[in-house]
Amino acid sequence: MTSFTDQIVNCGYTGPINEEHKASIIRAIVLHATTKRTAMLSQLRQGLDVYDFLKVIKGNPAHCRGLFVAGNIEKVDSHYIVSRLAPEFSSSTVNQLTEKKILNYFQDFLLELEDAEPEDHDEPSVPGVMQWLSGQAHRHLLLSDREAFKIVVRFNHNCFDNMPGHTICFPVVSACTQTVTFPTAHLNSFEEFKESILISLKCGAGFHRI
Repeated sequence: MTSFTDQIVNCGYTGPINEEHKASIIRAIVLHATTKRTAMLSQLRQGLDVYDFLKVIKGNPAHCRGLFVAGNIEKVDSHYIVSRLAPEFSSSTVNQLTEKKILNYFQDFLLELEDAEPEDHDEPSVPGVMQWLSGQAHRHLLLSDREAFKIVVRFNHNCFDNMPGHTICFPVVSACTQTVTFPTAHLNSFEEFKESILISLKCGAGFHRI
């Protein structure tokens, strides 16, 4: 018990620290925790009530648990992103083949990130891709929001017409509308796709174009 002397004293206990006074020590710790955390929880409750979030919590306790209970957060995975994709395919069969190939590259890229399990927060990750695409790195709280959530995928086949003579351009994301546009002329292989999207994630995560 003496190894926790500092923590016990910080809780306001001033008596002898030994087994004989264990009950008094526990009461002091509980009182300290209750007094300190009750005020904090009261402030949190007031803050949540500003946005009527308390009503959401009461109506959807199972969905909200992950926001407050450690280890119960549903992380975004590659399947979640891929299942939310809503590609706008061209009418041309030739263009469609290219567009579907790029979608396959995107799925392979997400699976590769998922398998890598980056330890550094600065390294690319599947939640980071979600943040880049939609402005948030987590799953939607309500089931209705999850079902309604779509990431619109568009394809730019005319980048050379719009900007003649350029050698490279990158995917363009509008997080407000959850839309991503891939320049098909610069994504002819998985290696090109990976290099392009990694640069976009690194340099375009701040809601600015590169």
